[in-house]
Order: sequence, then C-alpha cells, then structure tokens
Amino acid sequence: MQKILRITILFLLVQQLFSACGEEEIELELEGSTTRLVVDGLVTTDTMAHKVRLSLSGDYFHNQSLPGVSGAQVSLSDGLASIDLQELAEEPGTYTTPSNYYGKPDHWYTLRISGVDAAGIDPREIFEAQSFIAPLVTPDSIAMEYDRFWELWKILLYCQDPAEVENYYLFHTYLNEKLITDRYAKVSIIDDEFFNGNYANGVWIADLDTREEDQRPKAGDVIKVACYMIDHNYFKFIEAAQIETTPRAPLFSGAPANVPGNISNGALGIFSAASVSRISTVFEP
Repeated sequence: MQKILRITILFLLVQQLFSACGEEEIELELEGSTTRLVVDGLVTTDTMAHKVRLSLSGDYFHNQSLPGVSGAQVSLSDGLASIDLQELAEEPGTYTTPSNYYGKPDHWYTLRISGVDAAGIDPREIFEAQSFIAPLVTPDSIAMEYDRFWELWKILLYCQDPAEVENYYLFHTYLNEKLITDRYAKVSIIDDEFFNGNYANGVWIADLDTREEDQRPKAGDVIKVACYMIDHNYFKFIEAAQIETTPRAPLFSGAPANVPGNISNGALGIFSAASVSRISTVFEP
C-alpha cells in the first residue's frame, strides 16, 4: 500500500511540474543557401525535340516553384557537330533541339551552358556535362504475373544482356498509352550485376499496383514498357533521388541532401543520353 502511495505522489508531482511549464514560441533563423544552377536534360535515340530545363535552386523550406532561367546559351555536341538549342517562348527556361534530332549509340554527347544571368551566378561561367549513349538492347518480350501478397501485377522481362559490359536499365511503364511512371519515385532502374552476359529469363522490372485505381489492368488492355539504356551517372542520380523522396525512419536516416549529378562548376541536376526501345503485351488475366 505504501509503495502504491509513493508512486501516486510521484506521478502527481511530475504532472504538476510539466503543467507549470508554459509554451514558448521559438523562431529559428536559418541561413539561406547559395543560388545554384539546376539542369535537367535527356537526349535519346528517339527522333523528337529533346528538352533541357534550366532553373535556380531554392532554400529547403522554399514552398514555391523554382524559376526558369531564360536567355542562356545552350548547345549540344555529339563529338562531330554542335547545335544550339532554342528556348521555348511558352516555357521560359526550357531549351529544345530541332524536332528531327536524335541521339546515336556509341557517341559521347556534351551539353554546354553559358550566359546564365542570375543573382549569385557569374554570367561568364560555363557549365558542362557529358553522357555516353550505350548500344541498344532490345527485349524479346514481357510477361505479367500476379503477386497476391503485394496485390500487384509484376512485369517480367525476357532479353539477352550483352557480355562484358556494365549495363544500366531504366524502365517506364504505360497502361493503354498512359504513363504510370510519371515521377522519379515510380521509375524502375536495375543494373545487370546478377545476369551480366546472360539471358534475363523473366526478371522483375516493374509492376502495376492494383491498389491504385489507374493501375488495374483489364482484359485487352495494352501494357507497354520503354527500356532505356542509361549511363552510370544517371543511374546513381535516379537511385539517390528515390532515396531522398522515400519516407525513412527518422532515427536511422541522415539529413536530406542534394542529389549528386554530373554538371560542372557546382551546378545541380543531371544531363544524360540514352538509347531506347519499346516492347508491349496485351493483358490476359
């Protein structure tokens, strides 16, 4: 009985101590980050107007869209010829190649940016990045397999991986021509560590989550996968972006950080070049 009484008294004393503590508003003055150029560009073997997006970095707690960078000089070279990209009037900060432009496998591509007139950036500064277009790997087929535990349709790949070459794959998934992988978090990337030089006999590369209404295939639907052969820099960029945008346990996770890219002179972002092929199948449950 005395033990219970002592515990009760102790509890009341602690409760009184905390109730006596008032609430105080604390304002943190965080230092602003240095303004840096942000680049997002991709050139593929598709014949189309390829885009390079230029914007400026912002503070971590900046809640607004980052402004595009207009008036810069942006060029692209394949080692033999160079072209100037044109800024879109309707999309300030977006620069495009001609609509008949396409990348060539086994070529190095160099992106060059100059004349960036923004606070904190010297307009004389030159920013560059390079990327190599790997030879095209064309899948033989894809198949669907339902996983009851995860409630999703696995997309399985069948193709021959080239021998003695480190390949990095990126996959975009379409359901009836609607892009499902519309964010970095949804894109699927794999390397050929476990099947290098061998036949990929039903490798799980992507999936359709039936818990999402727009990912529930019906009989006769067409599932298409775009297979990109990307370089190591782009692979690491996507991998890091997925880590930074995925919820993590606070106790064991580090502080948020900029995703490593391949742009010179302290700029952020990525420029990549890739070969691309497409394969599709008709859904039959």
